[in-house]
Amino acid sequence: MAKIIKRTPSQQKAMHERFAVARHERLNKDVRSAGLSVDETLRRDLYRLIMLSRQAGEDNGFVKRYYGMVQSHVVGENGFTLRCKIKNDVGQLDTAANKAVEQAWKAFSKLGVCEISGRMNLVSAQQLIAKTVAQDGDILIRHLPGANNQFGYAFQLFENDILDIQLQKRVSNDTVIKMGVEQNNYGQHIAYHLLTAHPGEYTINYSGRRYVRIPANEMLLPFPIWRTGQSRGVPWAHAALIDTSEIKSMRESILLATSIAAANQTVYERDPEQPPPDEEFNGEGEIIQELVPGGISMVPQGFKMSTTSFAMPDGNFGEFQKTGLRGVSSGLEVGYNHLANDYESVNFSSLRASVLEDREHWKRLQTWFIGQVMNPIFEAWLRNALLMDAIPGLDLTDLNRVLNGYEFKGRRWQWVDPLKDEQAVELSLKNGTTSLIRVLEDKGIDPEDFKDELKRSDEIYALLPAHIKQLVSKNGNGAGDVDAMVEAVMAKLSNQE
Repeated sequence: MAKIIKRTPSQQKAMHERFAVARHERLNKDVRSAGLSVDETLRRDLYRLIMLSRQAGEDNGFVKRYYGMVQSHVVGENGFTLRCKIKNDVGQLDTAANKAVEQAWKAFSKLGVCEISGRMNLVSAQQLIAKTVAQDGDILIRHLPGANNQFGYAFQLFENDILDIQLQKRVSNDTVIKMGVEQNNYGQHIAYHLLTAHPGEYTINYSGRRYVRIPANEMLLPFPIWRTGQSRGVPWAHAALIDTSEIKSMRESILLATSIAAANQTVYERDPEQPPPDEEFNGEGEIIQELVPGGISMVPQGFKMSTTSFAMPDGNFGEFQKTGLRGVSSGLEVGYNHLANDYESVNFSSLRASVLEDREHWKRLQTWFIGQVMNPIFEAWLRNALLMDAIPGLDLTDLNRVLNGYEFKGRRWQWVDPLKDEQAVELSLKNGTTSLIRVLEDKGIDPEDFKDELKRSDEIYALLPAHIKQLVSKNGNGAGDVDAMVEAVMAKLSNQE
């Protein structure tokens, strides 16, 4: 027989109070679509999100700055660096193969080679991809084998407008099209159904909506995945757009109120207690008078003077904007001080903590970018380059060992406190808790390049005359006549040639 558990009134009340937020009337009135799948939610709202995100990037300085920060910190000045660690049959690094692949990749990265329009080099294309995904949620990148260059490969970029959000269709029992993306029951992308013309290109006439089907192995659709089963990307600024809009509206209201307050004026009106003037002051009965700062004038007979008094707005807008921008920075996952250019009340410790946290966020996005953009492009390029015999010393039989021996590294940043950080590195090296290779990689320096630079520096140092060597010694540290040093080195090199 089941035992009956009796609970006191306080226990029963506590049970009903659990998850009280689920019964909160004001909060629950706005969760009508929370139970929808991620794709259904995006199908309903994605078009407006993209348009609002683009408009904010064009009109709002803070959102535009954020897109610039994405380009600067995710991609950076020099883009992602290819580092090859290809090994030979006995497990040793194949130096010749590593250099050959890296040099070929540098040649591919040049303007007019990697991107089919010929207007971007690889770094520019990476920056555009990062900015576009942040702004629009995703971007289309098409592989073009057989391109007219020495590697037989290039890629092409498309805005996501040509991937129709409203294209929903069941193809078979295990295949559906969601927002232009054809996929199977496992969520694997099979193909993309692209519009044959940009829907916003009004200068080109076309009748109806026509589609072209591109297999998924010929095209990339990179975006960070926020929810399971997600078929399209979400603009990164979506959680900050309301706050930025409110700040903009408040600023416009303040400017309007200030303009009205600055328009205070003096007017003359008829004085009922005095007889009317004998004649009007001009043909239309208007009094013409120029107001001069500090001037004194007489009130005309039959009139009295009155003034408007529009008050200036109060000075709370600065705090309102700061509060709003803190919400914006949280929605964008970046530090408030960097986004708002506001370093008024920060100290070194708080700024350091903010910078380090931001950098972890950018590193996470770099990892995503490498996985969904750089790796697929490199592997498609490599296959075509090997087929074209465009990498000296390598052929198609080397494909797997190259694929198993490469990686991309994202940009790194200068130290927040160089002296303290260098001292910490020195102590870590002394205690054996890190290695020189790890330290160099954390600074974004390729250990192999660093070794070559040291070797080259030693070679140049050996060419210097004795009195010039003193200038660049550890004690002198190059504080003397640098021009003399350069001239001496160039003279030595010329004589050797």
